[in-house]
Amino acid sequence: MSDQPRSQSDDLGLRSIATPPEELDGGAATPRPGGGAPTPRPGGGAATPRPGGGAATPRPGGGAPTQVRSETAAGPSTEVARTRAWVLEEPGADLELTTVELSPPGPEQVLVRIRATGVCASDVHVMDGRLPKPMPFVPGHEAAGEVVAVGDGVHDLAPGAHVVLSILPRCGTCEACVAGRTNHCTWAGDLAGTGTLDGTNTGWHLPDGRALHHFNGVSSFAEHVVSPRSGVVEIDPALPFSQAALLGCAVATGVGAVRNAARVAAGQTVAVIGCGGVGLNVIQGARIAGASRIVAVDLDPEKLALATALGATDVVDAAQQDVRTVVPQLVAGGVDHAFDAIGRPSALEDAFAITATGGTAIAVGLYATDAQITIDAFPLVGERRLAGTYLGGVDPHVDVPALAQDALYGRLELASLIVERAFEDLPDAVADLRAGRTLARQVLTLP
Repeated sequence: MSDQPRSQSDDLGLRSIATPPEELDGGAATPRPGGGAPTPRPGGGAATPRPGGGAATPRPGGGAPTQVRSETAAGPSTEVARTRAWVLEEPGADLELTTVELSPPGPEQVLVRIRATGVCASDVHVMDGRLPKPMPFVPGHEAAGEVVAVGDGVHDLAPGAHVVLSILPRCGTCEACVAGRTNHCTWAGDLAGTGTLDGTNTGWHLPDGRALHHFNGVSSFAEHVVSPRSGVVEIDPALPFSQAALLGCAVATGVGAVRNAARVAAGQTVAVIGCGGVGLNVIQGARIAGASRIVAVDLDPEKLALATALGATDVVDAAQQDVRTVVPQLVAGGVDHAFDAIGRPSALEDAFAITATGGTAIAVGLYATDAQITIDAFPLVGERRLAGTYLGGVDPHVDVPALAQDALYGRLELASLIVERAFEDLPDAVADLRAGRTLARQVLTLP
């Protein structure tokens, strides 16, 4: 099979769980915060099909990395391109903005121009060595951008399409995929462990020829990336890139944990420990689910204020109050669902301690590989449960477009979660994240 990138594409046909426009109040979309009404297409689709069902119409402005020739009648270029990426040589080292060599997309791969990428604590875990990855390495795993070119075998994406990148590509044939647990695909696990795009090839190199490794097929702290097709999700272009980026991790993880891991029902009670980018979206998910009480727990009064604006009914300042004492007083007997959105063993222990009889503590945050917890055993007699979730248990190709529609129609608030920064500001953004100087999610934006 040829590995030359091409631009032909058929419309992407995917079912959506988003609320249809005609079922919303008044049948009209809610304007996005900051102005500008969304322009959803009928049925929630993202690509614009040609009359008669032909290939999707390419959108302008796709952008290309430097030194990639334009397509000609003879076909697209297969030259190695040069683009900039933030490179980590080894855990604990400083990030270096480096011009790297990027191969064109191979079979079932997509070249994407990054337009926005979030800075997440999981990236810092890798930088610090708490989550081991092959080095040298480009971090970043929460991103949105535009398709530049597609490799052989990709028929459902066109250059210019707006996409979200996901760390959950899938093979579709392993035991987990066949069982419907695509977020635990064996092949995707191999890619994560090897830092490659297909198990053997990384797709880009440093100027000295050394292979440069990927973060779960995303590595979005770069101006351009090549990703597996199954990890690239087309969305409605009406959603701003900075907001769309959050759908790849913070929103998918938070809302997904509520819907898929906890299955919060209307009238149930919830506590969320940690009101960062993920925790705030757990709160939003609980609000959408109809939870009767949502207790937000954090050390930062400003984050607790934002949590209240997003749906929390009660707040606990953990710097001044004991979580295990106060939450059962606010919600008699404890809550039905308690979420640790930090990824700290002590927070998960607190979450389990504040659950009611029959309740569940859900581990949402990402823990160090050697982290351990200690819980009291006797409360298990009360049929309390401890559960985990990986990226909210979402199916990106179904849930990400649906979440985009939820944002466009006002069910999810994303604009207030974001502090935009320049791509070149990444080291300062990481320093601010480590120091706890960020209110919600820092998003690097690229032209």
